[in-house]
Amino acid sequence: MAPKGRHTLVYRHSAREYLLSFVVAFFFFFFIFFINQILLIAQKILIKQVDYTSVLILVLLSVPQFLLYTFPFASLTASSMVIGDLGANNELLALRSSGISLFRVFIPIIAISLLVSAMTFFTADVLVPYSARQYRALYTELMRDLPTLEIRANATNTIGSRSITNRAVDGSTIYDLVMLEQEGSRSGQVMTAPSADVSLADLASFIYRLDVEQPTILKSEQGSGWTLSRADRATLLLNFSGQVASLASALPSQLSIGELKVLIAENKAILSEEQARHERKIADVREQIDALGDSASDQRLTALTASLDDLLANRPINFYYQYYRAELSKKYALSAACTLLVLLTFSLSFFRLKHGRLIGFGLSMLASVLYWYILFFSQMQIFETKIAVELWIWLANIIMTIFGLFGLLATRRL
Repeated sequence: MAPKGRHTLVYRHSAREYLLSFVVAFFFFFFIFFINQILLIAQKILIKQVDYTSVLILVLLSVPQFLLYTFPFASLTASSMVIGDLGANNELLALRSSGISLFRVFIPIIAISLLVSAMTFFTADVLVPYSARQYRALYTELMRDLPTLEIRANATNTIGSRSITNRAVDGSTIYDLVMLEQEGSRSGQVMTAPSADVSLADLASFIYRLDVEQPTILKSEQGSGWTLSRADRATLLLNFSGQVASLASALPSQLSIGELKVLIAENKAILSEEQARHERKIADVREQIDALGDSASDQRLTALTASLDDLLANRPINFYYQYYRAELSKKYALSAACTLLVLLTFSLSFFRLKHGRLIGFGLSMLASVLYWYILFFSQMQIFETKIAVELWIWLANIIMTIFGLFGLLATRRL
């Protein structure tokens, strides 16, 4: 067979094996990341007798959130399984004996992983923002239609400044109500009632009316003990806008790259103003210290010096500026990880592993856990150190790439 024909055969075989393994790994990680969300949706909505069509749509709209991690880990696992299997079956040894470079096996894997990287980037920049908007819109509509959506049976529910404990929930009626006021002039007040009905009062503001039957109210009076009151009926207003507010505003991870860049620019301008004011305060304190001269009292000088040290040690940090930069970098880092992580697997091609596909799968699990931990750790550090946010987010990619290149260089010397 001509060399070109042999290379084409190697390309096809490597690509086919990689795609088959990718499909298996993809569904494995998809199940791991997604099953928890399915259970949460089922617990929160399905038991409230929401129609199955809406539940299915909510489930589907949750999918892009998990693809951002499913794609990189599936790419790593597929490459590890393929190379491990080819090594265990002596196929790689046969190729090297035939004068065919192992790089020919790697080319299809790299090419497909680059395609997966592009899919991940498209998911992060387009699918996630779109699905998040649709999810919030549908969930908000369900909130309007189901006033008891956030009131669960046999549980404690916090609605605004009120904590409500109840037993059964039947449609818009709740039973065995116990309500505690946590804020305001009525803080500490406890009301109990055998039943109460919830009805819509203001659709636009998500205000619901609670008609309580035979309430008993216990309230602490400062300096005069407790007062006990009873009535035939009472009417209260429940503000559900706090629950809806978190749905109405998108999380930074659910924004597109363009939206994140706009927010980064806005918060950078705010941070610049805060830093300018901070520098003026530092300059003002230094001028006061210089103006005191030798006539300054030790107490006054000590106070100004302590104030200056505090200003120098606590320079302003804009939380959202850091957060938005981290999420923007994560979109690029996770996309690049689909290709960079496969470098870890290439060194396996120089070993003959028994049960190579299984060994490859196990090693990829360890690498995935390590990558996840480093990324999680990095996100916790972006507000604690002066190291650039982008470097922290890319740290997992950098470490894994170094390990992959080092392993490849080390094995080539065997």
